[in-house]
Amino acid sequence: MISPLAKFMPFSKAPPDMRAHAFEKVSRAIGFVAIALPLVCLIAGVIRFIPPNDLQNSISHFYYIPFLGDFFVGCLIFNGILLLFMFHTNGVPVPGWQNLSSRESLMMRFAGVSSIMIALFPTGGPSDSYKKSELIRVFTQFTKDPLQAGEPIAKSTPEFDFQSLHWLLDLYWHQVFAGVMFAILAYFTYCVFTRVHMDSSRLEGDELTPQKLKRNRYYRFFGIVIAFCIVGLVIGVFGLVIPLDPWDHYNSTFALEAFALLAFGFAWLIKGRCFTSLND
Repeated sequence: MISPLAKFMPFSKAPPDMRAHAFEKVSRAIGFVAIALPLVCLIAGVIRFIPPNDLQNSISHFYYIPFLGDFFVGCLIFNGILLLFMFHTNGVPVPGWQNLSSRESLMMRFAGVSSIMIALFPTGGPSDSYKKSELIRVFTQFTKDPLQAGEPIAKSTPEFDFQSLHWLLDLYWHQVFAGVMFAILAYFTYCVFTRVHMDSSRLEGDELTPQKLKRNRYYRFFGIVIAFCIVGLVIGVFGLVIPLDPWDHYNSTFALEAFALLAFGFAWLIKGRCFTSLND
């Protein structure tokens, strides 16, 4: 039995079971948030109860929608902070994460930074809800039109032209950080999660338990889904194969982003031992 005082111990001195339990809780939180983001945006777009009453071309376009924009930013920053600060053992063995290298720990931090940067550098591109010049959320919500000094913009998506900041959007920071984050998550899902991180995942010799074999099949499937979505987004967003008009008409970017986030989320729920039938 773990002592009640253990929760006040430094992480390096906490019992192994307590360290593992903490990592499992964080993994579940990341998974639930990743799943909630596309589902909430989909429900809001389909039911059409929040202006502009339509499903956006991508999940990133919900940044400019009242309430959903705050939800979008909150989810990204929440998961970014957890990835940035929580999965670093500093040489202390943690059951379930024993074979995480220092290089991969650094990659996890970079994925967290990328998640936060996705929220701080909003997307551009076509949308019925905003103009390309609307860049920084904190200013688009509460500012005045310089051409009409003294008259606040009362619309939910203010029209404010940040001419001096256009270069930020032209550098595609949003797309770059999104690509980096999804690429790192695909690597972790396919390559890192499939390793043996707990002695209980092995039978005699090097044979894996049936539960570990089943988990690995899910991890590989979800990793492939994320990688497929990354390739599809690159091809579609830049119009390499399909013209942008039909691509946007069928909300293809939204669909691929949603599938990638759902695959990412379920993989982390499995890693957090959320499904009893898959646990050793």
